[in-house]
Amino acid sequence: MSQNTVKGQKSESSEEFHNTWLFSEESFLSKCPSRKQMTLQQDLKVRELIYDFLLKLGSKLKLDGRTILAATIYINRFYMRTPITTSKYFVACAAISISCKLHDTYRPSDKIAITACMLKNPGKQIDQHSSVFWQWRDQLLYREELMLKLLNFELNVELPYDFCEELMAGKDEASENGFYSKLPDILKNAVSKVELASSLPVLVAFESRTLFGTMLVLTVFEAQSKFDTLDSLYLPKEYLETQLQVSVNECYLCYKYLMRLRSACEDPKLPSHKPFVTKIGKISKEDFYRIADGADKAVRSIVSDEETQEGEVLDLLDDI
Repeated sequence: MSQNTVKGQKSESSEEFHNTWLFSEESFLSKCPSRKQMTLQQDLKVRELIYDFLLKLGSKLKLDGRTILAATIYINRFYMRTPITTSKYFVACAAISISCKLHDTYRPSDKIAITACMLKNPGKQIDQHSSVFWQWRDQLLYREELMLKLLNFELNVELPYDFCEELMAGKDEASENGFYSKLPDILKNAVSKVELASSLPVLVAFESRTLFGTMLVLTVFEAQSKFDTLDSLYLPKEYLETQLQVSVNECYLCYKYLMRLRSACEDPKLPSHKPFVTKIGKISKEDFYRIADGADKAVRSIVSDEETQEGEVLDLLDDI
């Protein structure tokens, strides 16, 4: 992996976990191998189809969020090395199979293959004697081997569910800050946002801790607006640095990258990732830093669409 493509992001606390799969934002936006002759918008649309299939397959197999999120990361890493082709659903099955083996949710290859067959061929009678089943099973095994090779067997991923356990353990019960009283809901909402964003190639550009910190800022901002508690609910001072070991500047860079992807998803000719666009709101740079730095107040900005498009100030979606 060339040094000019990979981002050297690493927090002080991540000595035990070294993520070698971090690329510059432009590596995806301008010249990603996944596209070949596709446009950026077409690439994002296909990724949406893959992600939707992955969620349905995970649901049918009764997999947890951890297994599905890890599989999503493997897929995004895989397509930083090779074009997206008609084999994309086989690749999704392979990613699920690998993730199940690593996250104590093992599902036999036959079970994954026949479930995927039935998802893609609704209404057909399919069993383990069907030719289409054997095609899916053989392709799953082949794509699994190919994925492992292209990923260099580097399958360790740091997931936000672990961060939540750490943050809940460090909860300040004596504090009057509403952040702590609503901490379970805030963390759940931030994790949900991370899962939504994982459908896009974000976790091949930023560490999961950085993305989680970014979503934490957005969640607190939305909570302040929804409950109108600017003074009583705020991110504690230096919370991102001390609890997540991420920098505010890096989180804001992550947010800006998310907004670039969001803009591409809103293309009128080929829109995609509607849940992400709907639920990941906008925020001004001033408000982002105010909340991330641990201020006890946030100023909501009301601007025109024209000002938003010019990038002077960003609006906020009402619903969390």
